[in-house]
Amino acid sequence: MSNEIEVKKLCELSKLEIPDEMILETSNKIREVMSLFHKLDELDISSADDTDSYGGLRIEKSLDSLRGDVPRRSFSVTDSVAKLKLLNTRNGFVLGPRI
Repeated sequence: MSNEIEVKKLCELSKLEIPDEMILETSNKIREVMSLFHKLDELDISSADDTDSYGGLRIEKSLDSLRGDVPRRSFSVTDSVAKLKLLNTRNGFVLGPRI
C-alpha cells in the first residue's frame, strides 16, 4: 500500500474524504501501521507457558487495573422491567405496537 492509486481506492472504499495533498502523508502512515502488524506477525507465542508472558513480553498490569471507574453489579432484565412497571410484557419481553 504505497502508491497514490491504492490510497485513493482505500479512501473510496472506506468512504473517507482525504484531500489530494494529504495522500502522501496518509500513505506513509498506512505503511507504518502495516509494518507494525508485520512485526506482530513475527511474535512467537507458541512457547508461552505463563498466561502473563508472551514470547518474551510480560504484561505488567491486569485489564481490571486499567479501569478508571468502580465496577457495579449490572441489572438483570427482571430488575429493569420491575422498575419501569411496563404494562405490555410477556415472558420477560416488552411488547411494542405492530407496524
